[in-house]
Amino acid sequence: MGYTPDYIDRLLPKQIFVFGSNALGYHTGGASGTARKKFGAVWGQAEGLQGQSYAIPVDFGKDVRKDNEVKAAVDKFITFAKEHSELFFLVTRVGCGLAGYHDEEMAQFFKETLELKNVSLPKSFVDALGGGEVNYDLDRFIKAQDSGWATYSEALSEIKEGHKRGHWIWYVFPQIKGLGHSYNSEFYGISSKDEAKAYLEHPELGKRLREITKALLVCNNPSAFNILGFPDVLKVQSCMTLFDLVSPNDIFNEVLEKYYEGKRCEKTIQRLGFHEEKLKNQIKLSKLTITKDYTILLTDYDNKEVKLEPIVKAVYLLFLNHPEGIAFKCLPDFREELTQIYVKLKPFGMSERVLQSIEDVTNPLLNSINEKCSRVRAAFQPLVDGSLVDQYIIIGKSGEEKKITLPRNLVVWE
Repeated sequence: MGYTPDYIDRLLPKQIFVFGSNALGYHTGGASGTARKKFGAVWGQAEGLQGQSYAIPVDFGKDVRKDNEVKAAVDKFITFAKEHSELFFLVTRVGCGLAGYHDEEMAQFFKETLELKNVSLPKSFVDALGGGEVNYDLDRFIKAQDSGWATYSEALSEIKEGHKRGHWIWYVFPQIKGLGHSYNSEFYGISSKDEAKAYLEHPELGKRLREITKALLVCNNPSAFNILGFPDVLKVQSCMTLFDLVSPNDIFNEVLEKYYEGKRCEKTIQRLGFHEEKLKNQIKLSKLTITKDYTILLTDYDNKEVKLEPIVKAVYLLFLNHPEGIAFKCLPDFREELTQIYVKLKPFGMSERVLQSIEDVTNPLLNSINEKCSRVRAAFQPLVDGSLVDQYIIIGKSGEEKKITLPRNLVVWE
C-alpha cells in the first residue's frame, strides 16, 4: 500500500497490523484498541504477534521514556519481520500518541525497515527518514485475483464475452484511492502515481492489466456501458485515466479513445495533481516509423528524421527488435543478427572496417557499445522533449538487460 494508511479496519490474510502498546498490554484506545477489537490483540500481552496484530511496548507511564527498551522492542520486531517474509506488516504511528514520541523520534527506530519489502511505514515516518524506497503491498491484488470471490481468469472470460457479471472491478481495474467510500475502493485504491507505476511494472499485475485491457478493446460489444454496467463503466474510465497518466500513448489511451470519446476521469486527474488544460498541452510520445529504406522518423513530430550513422543505426534497430532487452555480456550471441541488419542498411558489400566495427560493438570487454548508445542519445536529444527522451534510447541498469522502453504499439515498420 506504499505508506501505511491512516485508517485501517480490515486486513487481508497474512497482513499484520503493527501498533504501540503500553507495558501492561492494556489495549484500550487508539491503534491498540483497534488491534484488540478487530485484529486479535490479546489483553495483557504487551509484545509480539497476536492474531493479525503485532504489539510493540512503547508506553511506560506518564512522562516516562525508556528509549533503550523501545529500541530493543523495535529491533525485535524488525528481526521478526525479516524471518517472516510471507507476512506484510503495516506499521502504524507507533508511540506517537500517549507514549509522547514525535514522528521524527520514533521513525529513527524503524530506519532499517526501509530496506524490507514486507514492511510499510506511515508517511510521517518515511518523510522523517528523508524518503527512501516505498514498499507497496501489491500482493493484495494478486491474492484477490487468484483466490477472491471472483478471480482474474473469471474476469477475463467475462470481458472477452462482452458482459461483466462478477464483483471484481476494484482489484482488476484499480483506481486512484479516494474516489469511493466503500471498503473495497479504499483497500484496493492506488495511493499515488508511483504505486500505479509499480503496479504496471509488476511482472504479473502489469501483464494481466494489459491483457484484460486488450480484451476489452477487441470484444464484440461496442458500448462500455453495455459491457460493464453502471457504475463500473466509470470505474474503468478512472482506471484507464490513471494508467494513461503513468504510461502515455499506451493501450489505456486506446480504451479512452474507443469507449469514452477520449475523455479522462477529471477526479483522477485532480487527485494526481494535474489539471485538464495542462494535459491538453502535455507533450506526447511520437510514433517511431522505420521506412522501407530504413530512415527513422518521429512521425508525430513533423516527421523529424533521427540521423544515425549506419553502424549506430544497426545497433539501434537490433535493440528495437528485442523489446525484452539484451544484456551487453550477451552481445556476442547477436553478432550475426547485427551483421544481417547492417547488410540491409548497406547492401553493397562489407568492408574490413565495417566487420571490425561489428566485432568491436559486440565485444562486451570493449567500450564500443557504450559509445554507440551515447550517439543514439545525442541523436534523439535535440528532437525529443527531455522528459521523454529515455523512452527512445537504449538504457538499463549496469549488469542487466538494456532495452528501448518505447511502447511497441508506437513503433511502425513500413
